[in-house]
This record gives sequence, C-alpha cells and structure tokens, in this order.
Amino acid sequence: MFEPLGWWRMSLAEYSSTVGSIFDAVLDEQLSSTALQSVVEYIGASSASYLILNKLTRRVSSVTRWGSFTGNISEYLTYYSKIDPFLAILEKAVCGRLIRLSDRMPQGVLDYDTWYNDYVFKGGACDVLGSKLNESPSHMAILGLHRAIGDTLPFPRNMAALQQLMPILRNAAGLHIGLVDVGYHSAMVHGRIDYSPAGMLFTDADSRIVETNQVAERVLRLGDGLMMRNGRICARRSFETAKLAELIVGATSQNGSSPSAGCLLIGRDGGRPSYVVRVAPVTAGLTRYDLPMAMILISVPDEDRVSERELAELYGLSPAESRLAVAVAFGKRLNELTGEFGLQITTLRTQLSSVLKKCEVERQSDLVRLISNIPVVRLRSSEEELV
Repeated sequence: MFEPLGWWRMSLAEYSSTVGSIFDAVLDEQLSSTALQSVVEYIGASSASYLILNKLTRRVSSVTRWGSFTGNISEYLTYYSKIDPFLAILEKAVCGRLIRLSDRMPQGVLDYDTWYNDYVFKGGACDVLGSKLNESPSHMAILGLHRAIGDTLPFPRNMAALQQLMPILRNAAGLHIGLVDVGYHSAMVHGRIDYSPAGMLFTDADSRIVETNQVAERVLRLGDGLMMRNGRICARRSFETAKLAELIVGATSQNGSSPSAGCLLIGRDGGRPSYVVRVAPVTAGLTRYDLPMAMILISVPDEDRVSERELAELYGLSPAESRLAVAVAFGKRLNELTGEFGLQITTLRTQLSSVLKKCEVERQSDLVRLISNIPVVRLRSSEEELV
C-alpha cells in the first residue's frame, strides 16, 4: 500500500530522471517498462499501461505495462481490446485530457460489462485513469493508470505531479507515433542505424554531426534543404537553421531543465515535398558515446503517396472525387475540407459515398487502408535518386 499523500515529495533529480526514462523508452522499446515504472512511482499509482492503436486497422498493435495489474496482454490484444468501452471513450477525447473510468461509466453499468469484470477487475484493478496522449492520421497513443482493488487513498497519490508530467508524456508520445509512422525500429539506436528507412543522424549540443546512416548522408550530399557546413547540420534557409539548432539544444539540455523533443519542416528546392525533421533527446546510456546527443530523423512522407491522377485512372474517379479521396486518405476530415475546397459538407459526403462505391469499400477506414497500400513507383533522375 502507498504512503499517505504528504509523503510525496519529489525532487528535481527524481523529476529529471523520470523525464529521461520516458524519452529513452521512445528510442528503445526495451526500456518501456522501466519508463512506466518511473511514471507510476513518480505520481503514485499501482500500475500503468501504454497502448498504441492503429487507426487504419482499428486494432491495438502494442501494449506495454508495469505494476500490479495482472490482465493478460495477449488476451487484451486478441479479444478484450475489441470490446473495451473505455478505449472507445478515450479515442474520441481531446488529446491530453485525463478521464476516469468511474466518472464516465457508473458502477451499475460496469457491474454488467464483460471487459470490466473479466479483464479489469479480474486483473486486480477497480478503476482506470486514462488519456489519449497524442495521435497522427494513422496511430494513437493512450496511457492508462490503474487503481488497485481495496485502495482507499487518493488516486493517483499526487495529481499535481501527474499534471506536471503530462506535457512531457504528450511530447514523447507524439515523437513515438511519428517514429512509428515512418517505420523506425528502436534497435537502430544501438549501432545499427543503417537499417532505418528514413535518414537518421546524431549530433551533439552544438549541432556537430557525430554519426549518420546512409540515407542521411545522401540527403546531406544532395543539399536541397539540409546540408553539413563545418561539421554541423544546417538548413539552406537561416531561420530553419536557427529553429533546428534550438530543437537540438532542447534535446541535449544539461542546464537543469528537462530535455525535449520536437519537429519542423525543412523546405526543399524545386517544389518537392518538405523534409519532416524530428529531433529527440538521446541519453549517454543509449549510444556508444558518453555524452547527451540529439537524434535527428529525416523523412519525406508525401514523396510516395499515390497521385490524384493515378487514383482517378485506377478506380474511375472524377477529378473532384480523386482529390477528396487523397485528402481523406492522408488525414484530412470532411469538416476541414469544406473551407479548403469551398464546398458544403453535404456535397463532400455525396462525393465520398461515390468514392466508396467506385473503390468497392464500405467504410472510410477501408478507403484509407486501400489507398495507403497502393504501391507507388517514381521515375527520377540520377540526382533525385540520392534521396
């Protein structure tokens, strides 16, 4: 049993250690349980779970857990996640909002719920405090904190500590989802970065490049947006160089403040899609170098998306239908497109219905999955092949 609330006096060192463990887990999934342990002990809970939901397949793709809760992860992935009513509530919530299961589903309802009785309560928890930390068009990160059966003390013990930690958790979850979206695998941190499908490099606090993979080398050599100058990474435009340097300093912070992650767009020549550059903190223990570093991941997500013309040819769509289908497939919502396209929501719904029929799918999620799986081949000049 936890000690009373008055005993929770976390020092700056404990806070910094917790923050460091969270970012370490983003880059090395083997440290995920350790990160959850740090969070649980910092805020005062019995256990915690961290879920990644694939929005395209509507399935939970991974679960990490630490603490007293004993619910079987395999059973959750294969069965209980599909009937989890709390997961459905969190999916629709605003990112970063903390929601208690007991506040949204009265005990009288929970008493008859299969997921709650056969999984949550049977696993040793009587309540859950959850939050959708972050999401992209294709993935969602969710945190769940468990209250142990019989626990009568405040849950969590230190809500102020949790509120203090939420921006860090959201920041790290956003970085994690971004890495998942571009196919990053955590084993690359340990000296195997050439397996990355994206450009990856490491710098010190002064933006000096320490190590790169082959993709990043090609990006720098091409020099159409990012380059190396006097051993440092920089952008062609000075304001982008300044922003990149600021993110690197934040990721390698050693002045008592917590390290941070961030991202920015780097413009390229010739109207090509901008580089999406993600910067994350890397502690000395995660690499073979005995100093804090920043990991920089460079991706061009739009480079390989199917074009509106190709989609129209494949499925017999009109130009307007093809434009709508591509926009929806890459994360745009209909209400966002009314202003962008200058059309009424009813018109967009009619067009979408026609698209679904021509593509022989029933739901919008099926359309997204269909378009994302269309193989794309681009013929490029020898110079363009560098990236």
